[in-house]
Amino acid sequence: MDLESPASSGHGGKRPASDVDTDLRSLVQTMTPESIERPRKRARHLMPMTQLDTQSTNNDDPQNPNWLPPGNVKRVKLRNFMCHENFELDLGPRLNFIVGKNGSGKSAVLTAITIGLGAKATDTNRGSSLKDLIREGCRSSKIVLVLNNAGYGGYQQQTYGSEITIERTIKKDGPATFSVKDESGKEISSKKRDLQAIVDYFAIPVMNPMCFLSQDAARSFLTASSPADRYKHFMRGTLLEDTENNLNRAVETAISAQNNLNFHAKNIKALRREYEDSKRLLKEISANHDLNRRKKALQGKLLWLSVVENENSYDKLQHNCSELQNKIQEIENKVGRKQDSIERLITDQTAVEQELERALNTWQDQKRAYDDARHGVNQVKLEFETQKQNRSETAKLIEEAKAKISACEDTIKRFEESRRLQLGGDRKQLLKEAEHFRDKIEQQKKVRSDYGLKLQKLLDDQRNIEKRRDTEIAAIASAMRHHQEELKRVRSGDNNFLANFDRNMEKVVQAIQANIKRFSAAPIGPLGAYVTIRNEYKEWTRSIQAYLGPTLNAFIVANGEDNALLKQIFHNCGLRLKAPVITYKPYAFDYTSGKAKTKYPTLIDALDCSANTRYLFIDQNRIEKVLLIKDKDDARRFLAEKPENVSMALCRLTDNSGFQCSYRLAFSINSVDYDSNLRIRAKASSEEVTTYLEKLIEQERKKNKEAEISYKESVSKVRDQIVAIRNQIKQIEDDIAVDGRKEASLRLELEKEVDTGICVQAEADIKSYEEAITSYLLTIADIDKKLDEIGQRGQPLKQILNETKASVQAADDALSNLRNSISSRSSKLEQLNDDVKYYREKLDNYHMKLESTRTKSGEFREGIQEQISNAEVYCRREVAFAADMPESIDDTKSEIERVSQQINRAEERVGLSQDEIMALFENSKSKYNNAVTKYAEIETAIKQVNDSIKRRLQSLSYAKADTCGTADLDFKESLRFRNLSGGLNFDFNKKTLNMLLKTPNDEQPRNVDTFSGGEKSFAQTSLLLATWRPMRSRVIALDEFDVFMDQIYREIGSKLIMTKLSKEERTQTIIITPQDIGKIANFDDPGIRIHKMNDPERANNSGARA
Repeated sequence: MDLESPASSGHGGKRPASDVDTDLRSLVQTMTPESIERPRKRARHLMPMTQLDTQSTNNDDPQNPNWLPPGNVKRVKLRNFMCHENFELDLGPRLNFIVGKNGSGKSAVLTAITIGLGAKATDTNRGSSLKDLIREGCRSSKIVLVLNNAGYGGYQQQTYGSEITIERTIKKDGPATFSVKDESGKEISSKKRDLQAIVDYFAIPVMNPMCFLSQDAARSFLTASSPADRYKHFMRGTLLEDTENNLNRAVETAISAQNNLNFHAKNIKALRREYEDSKRLLKEISANHDLNRRKKALQGKLLWLSVVENENSYDKLQHNCSELQNKIQEIENKVGRKQDSIERLITDQTAVEQELERALNTWQDQKRAYDDARHGVNQVKLEFETQKQNRSETAKLIEEAKAKISACEDTIKRFEESRRLQLGGDRKQLLKEAEHFRDKIEQQKKVRSDYGLKLQKLLDDQRNIEKRRDTEIAAIASAMRHHQEELKRVRSGDNNFLANFDRNMEKVVQAIQANIKRFSAAPIGPLGAYVTIRNEYKEWTRSIQAYLGPTLNAFIVANGEDNALLKQIFHNCGLRLKAPVITYKPYAFDYTSGKAKTKYPTLIDALDCSANTRYLFIDQNRIEKVLLIKDKDDARRFLAEKPENVSMALCRLTDNSGFQCSYRLAFSINSVDYDSNLRIRAKASSEEVTTYLEKLIEQERKKNKEAEISYKESVSKVRDQIVAIRNQIKQIEDDIAVDGRKEASLRLELEKEVDTGICVQAEADIKSYEEAITSYLLTIADIDKKLDEIGQRGQPLKQILNETKASVQAADDALSNLRNSISSRSSKLEQLNDDVKYYREKLDNYHMKLESTRTKSGEFREGIQEQISNAEVYCRREVAFAADMPESIDDTKSEIERVSQQINRAEERVGLSQDEIMALFENSKSKYNNAVTKYAEIETAIKQVNDSIKRRLQSLSYAKADTCGTADLDFKESLRFRNLSGGLNFDFNKKTLNMLLKTPNDEQPRNVDTFSGGEKSFAQTSLLLATWRPMRSRVIALDEFDVFMDQIYREIGSKLIMTKLSKEERTQTIIITPQDIGKIANFDDPGIRIHKMNDPERANNSGARA
């Protein structure tokens, strides 16, 4: 009896039980302890930044390359990318601001970094294709990114050195390419997977929209109005949403498996009834004669011997169960001791964290005092240096004035000694004539330039025409050679139909036959070999082939495993054809109600094929709704009537082309060129095929000759235009040479004249310089006085700075000690948790072994009981081992044979022989036992899946609590920047995230939606920073986060970002904003870099000012 009911295998019915069993076993394999362990090890490899200490031990040397972790973007170079023609920018390792007016190309820099690290154009919301990002008027674009690879934790430093250069080239007429180079510029790889390995190693999640926030993504996050939107953005950015979705799909699979298990239980009951009926028949037949009772007892003897053997095996399994239970108890005791240690450490950790929060508040107070003192000292220092620079510049001006006075005196002396002789001729007339020739030459050069552009365009046209000519003629020649070879093969009688699909298709079919036992069902294909055009429709052969298209190349398989095996055969045989593999279980259905009923034949009328293939074509190509109408005008008129069940009409034009017509909102007609290779069988003679190919070759010869004549005329016409323009350019150049010589002659005459006004100007300059020197001396005296005052004012400020610096250092040391203590306890907790996890996995393994052993023991026990029951059907144990019974199996079989010979004479009175009845009994028993075994296996697998899902759901809950707790702490820290308090309230059941704020005047925290727009914007910015905190990305970028803020909260938000991210050593942050950060940023902070883009009025953005 089959375990699968008819209802489970029809069209649109329940999934077959075998398919669900396969899915369930696959899910169990993915949830084994080994598969759980592997991703954890890989995560440690791909995110080394999480293994580095975030506390620097050298706060006085931020420029030391070994002090900062590698992986940040050091330099960006763009060539012809978006609005940038030639752009270069150096980025700092921590916080970077890219500022500039709208249209200056700020966002293009972020787009370039994203594309350079492997993203697609659609990921940046900047276009549907990378080619859209090439600068207008250019053929290609290049992005160059230089990554820091120096210091501890670098990626393959023995190969790449201290820098990794990534180049991505985008071309208009070709695919984009990658190039990964070492620090010397040598290319190491050009494969995207190597780039992806580098990006994964440095933990730069380019595809995470919360790490690289474009303008649209930033707008979506920062303006999220509802708690549900904020919750969705947070969970998606921290990847918790993906993890939860995967677990939900696993739960659905487990439920489906449980439903199919219930279906198995019903089939087992039917098998047991069949088994009981056969056993009852055996009893009735055997009870009719003494010989049958003797034979029955002897058969029972054989069964009882098997029972004894199985009872010995059962005792061994019971012993194994006892040993496994002892090991489980021992491991459970170890887990209990580890859990006690974890609870004690958690209690200590809580106390230290509270102390850390108090120390952090103290450190912040000391830090603010130190920053204020340092700001005061810096202001005095800046003022002192400014006055000092002014004094130096004033002294330099005095020296320059004295030198200019000396030069003027020398000039006057030379002019007094020179001869004042006026040369002959009219100076104004000479100058006028020279300017006339100059203007004439410039006009001629402009005309020559215009002709040069026309000449270049004509040369380009000539090259393009010749290129098109060569391409078209080569294509025609290739087609002719192909058809000539095919004609030669037909004439020689070598008409291999499968070669029309691919030259290796016959090898594929042979490989399928050789591996036919590996398939669950024999594949069908290529489908064109299983379809024949009926003789009365053979003129439609190529039109029908053009419509069915790729379906003729396809193969049909029964399931996914057969699909993968067939594709492997394609690969092994070198099949170049893109042959689709369709997983399809054919089933019969009535399609006549959906068939077109008109005076014209349908496609299904013209095809001879098997039922299974016909139903596939109906599903895939709707052949019952496609009409064959010779004239396209008749098709237009008929389709305009909108007949029922008609989707398209095929029309013939020539032997090589035709039309495909349809009518939806309006009549549509598409012309189709037919393929000369037949991939569908037709009842045509070799003479007809030969005539068709000869006609086709003659048409191609004619087409080739016409193309050569047409291109020759086009090239000749362009060449005549080129010769004419070159002659005009030569005449213009001759005229320019003549006018140039005339102008040069006039210029020589003009240079002979002496300008007497120079002497007068020199005397006036001397007087002016002497007055300036007097003013400069008074300025220096005033500056010296100011320098003395500044020096006296700076002494007390310097003393305050030293005192506050010592206080900050002491607070920082205390903070570091507490953090080290927390880190040490966290490491111990992690080790203990790992130990507990290891022991629990080991415990699960022992439980699985124990369960397996118990299952086997139960199977033995049930089997023994069933054997005893079966044996007792024949005889009791004491009867089987009585003195008159044979002792060995061989003796018992001999006795059974002797008794059977005596029974044969009595069996003529019974409808079935005793052997036939025994065979029926054994068959029903075997089917019943197999069903019970399979049921137990599936039930065990479901239990393993449910246990694994439960553990993973618990781990997800822990991950949610940890991630949300980290974000909440960071959010509170940001609120203290504005003297606010509050926190993040996550509701995992409602899937909402509420931000609560409390001002000094509030008694209780309020929802952020009740505050003003400025406070709300500040809270959104704090939420963004809190989301970033647990993500641990090496590079984070944000495009125009402040576009919806007023000026006051733009400055507040920017200061918050600078305060929190300028000291962040583990993450490089890139912020794009149109506001002038220079008025807000602390230029003395080495962790902040400001890059100002050139104004958009300039035609070429060649760089940014830092």
